[in-house]
Amino acid sequence: MINSIIEMFRRQAREHKTIRSFYYNRNYEIGSGNEAHPLFWLEDPLTGRNNANTFSNTANFSILFVPKDDSEIANLQNLAFSIGLNILERIKYDNAVPVSILPTWSYLTLRNYYDNNACGCRFTVDFVQRNMQDLCLIEEQFDVLKDFEAEGVLNSFDVKTANTCETFINKLPVFDLKTSKR
Repeated sequence: MINSIIEMFRRQAREHKTIRSFYYNRNYEIGSGNEAHPLFWLEDPLTGRNNANTFSNTANFSILFVPKDDSEIANLQNLAFSIGLNILERIKYDNAVPVSILPTWSYLTLRNYYDNNACGCRFTVDFVQRNMQDLCLIEEQFDVLKDFEAEGVLNSFDVKTANTCETFINKLPVFDLKTSKR
């Protein structure tokens, strides 16, 4: 299910005529300087919950541009909003996509965003989809005879004697930690 959400947004970004790149990653990676703009950034993590075999999901994504100067920011924010809106409407009317976009989505305009001073629009989208689990295959995922492997908490401290020399087998490692800056 997670992959289907990522792929749904990746496909929309790939097919949009303006978007040049797609990323699914944490926010702190935005603006690293390697991205081709305008870009579609799908934020990790995605969130969701189940209610009576229907999943309610929330995804955050940003449409970002790098302006040449401050005079472009408002126009690029407007363009980013338009692109995001087009993508959401396209998902809503695509019968091949098994989700329904809820009318509760929101947006936030962005400027001087992260290290590359990008601008654009960030969307928070709520959508629902049915539980796609094949209930007939549930039992194939379980083994009633399975048990966890038992492992000792610590290695043993057995003594091995060889030529009057005692060696501890599996002894704990000795660390040489410096306690000063010298």
